[in-house]
Amino acid sequence: MSIEAAATWTSFTLAVFARSLLAPVAAVGIAIVAGGVLVAAVGQNPFQVYAILIKGGLVGWPNLSVALQLTTPLIFTGLAVAMSFRAGLWNIGAEGQMLMGALAAGIVGYAAPSPTILHIPLCIAAAFVGGALWASVPAVLRVYLGVNELVVCLMMNPIALLLTGYVAARALKAPGPTNKLPDILDTAVLPTFSLFSQLNAGIFIALACCAIVAFFNHATVRGFEWKIIGLNPRFAHYGGIAVRRNALAVFLASGGVAGLAGSEQVLGVYKAFYDNFSPGYGFDGIAVAMLAKNSPIGVILAAFLLGALNAGSGILQMETGVSKYLVQVLQFIIVLVLAAEFSFSWLGNRRRPPARSAATEKDPMTEPSG
Repeated sequence: MSIEAAATWTSFTLAVFARSLLAPVAAVGIAIVAGGVLVAAVGQNPFQVYAILIKGGLVGWPNLSVALQLTTPLIFTGLAVAMSFRAGLWNIGAEGQMLMGALAAGIVGYAAPSPTILHIPLCIAAAFVGGALWASVPAVLRVYLGVNELVVCLMMNPIALLLTGYVAARALKAPGPTNKLPDILDTAVLPTFSLFSQLNAGIFIALACCAIVAFFNHATVRGFEWKIIGLNPRFAHYGGIAVRRNALAVFLASGGVAGLAGSEQVLGVYKAFYDNFSPGYGFDGIAVAMLAKNSPIGVILAAFLLGALNAGSGILQMETGVSKYLVQVLQFIIVLVLAAEFSFSWLGNRRRPPARSAATEKDPMTEPSG
């Protein structure tokens, strides 16, 4: 490659990278401005509020360790959602898949005594399988019957909450007033790294998952096929890609990664499965994936941003009286801005009428590859 060609390619790559950052940065900026206006409206100094929010999430190891602890489940759920979004599948059931993964890890954690070198991997594998099995319901309905996965995932989330709640409160309840399973064995506990939080080795598992998915996306044929399916499933179908098989695989893998978030909570944070332990990590994963533009590396950065904001929100409320739910408002605004960008792109792609009527078009997701 000549020097001129290399310079041109480098410029093109940098331009693409800059454009990919434009929407997330703009969304965060708009959220900060809108949040500042709301804070000023209630009589507080926005600059002081944001300074305390940043200090509470980042300054000092106690605060930073809490931020990293809250970041860890968001990496898992954000990566799970990003994997499916990249392939054109709307897996918004990460919350339910995380709960089922946590339940599986909790059961194996106390009911399958093993050496530590085997017990932790066994619990993690059980969580992956639990999340994947729960994701198989919307996956099979979407791939083989063409049922909208958005609707099915929304229905599966409360079902998972009620089912795991029944197991924790009735079927496998530990003695005592709390709805939980028996504590996991010491051989299943993830190592912790801080006296000020429950930061544990799960963060390294989350980072490893992001590295694996990044390598898979950019260095394997199957990763390229998943991208093509997300861009144009009809083109992928007529190009000889097994759309149905690949769509099923990415949905199951996405659910499995969401299940790993549950294993980190059970093995590293709570040391047992507790009923309704999640404050909404699965739903926050949607915001992480959108902010990351479905990039595994972007997922790490977006998850850390939201984790640091959540960590600082408690300090903010104690020092200023501003509600900690300000962080949720910021998240909602970010999602709203990014969703608006997606809507404009979608409308632009629909300006040209299709060559054939939608009624005569078959869904390539439900057709076997010929």
